[in-house]
Amino acid sequence: MLGIHRWLHVGLLIILSTALGACSRRIPEPPEPLELTQPITVDQPGQEVRFEFETNARNFDSGRTYALELEVQRQGPARDDEPDVGTLRVPFEVNLQQWAADAWKDVPTYDSYQAGVLNAGEPLPEWHASSEWRYTSPHMGSDGHYLLTVVALPLARDVRYRMQVRTVQVTPELHHYSAQLRAHAARPAGK
Repeated sequence: MLGIHRWLHVGLLIILSTALGACSRRIPEPPEPLELTQPITVDQPGQEVRFEFETNARNFDSGRTYALELEVQRQGPARDDEPDVGTLRVPFEVNLQQWAADAWKDVPTYDSYQAGVLNAGEPLPEWHASSEWRYTSPHMGSDGHYLLTVVALPLARDVRYRMQVRTVQVTPELHHYSAQLRAHAARPAGK
């Protein structure tokens, strides 16, 4: 009987260690993960950045979600009348294209508000001034440093892409902030 209990304990330990190992596994980063950044003057309209890149086995993992995000950092001390930048809805025009059959083809993108209404069959909120604009949504940050999601990027491996991102309106709340756009494998919220 004592031998059976030992084997049960050993079996239970193996099962627990396997379950814990499975829970702790992460999707591994590709050897050269896709990480593109460009600064942008985000408080003025008509500011533009362009990205051109190719996905491959070295920089892309189909198990990850890729996103275009806006990273903002306050320059100088906080002011008493400063709005909560982490909840701002900053609009952009986003044009994503992929190279296929010797021509650039448009790839549709949606901000989180557009994706939500498409799934629910409802109209866009009133503040969403244009269906052509992609608005940021809060992702994470505090203390003058914020990461806001613009759009999820529907990318595939072994494809060449180009993306043009343009500001569309004055955003005075971001006058004292430096900003950069990042196209990369997004971290899950709260990580």
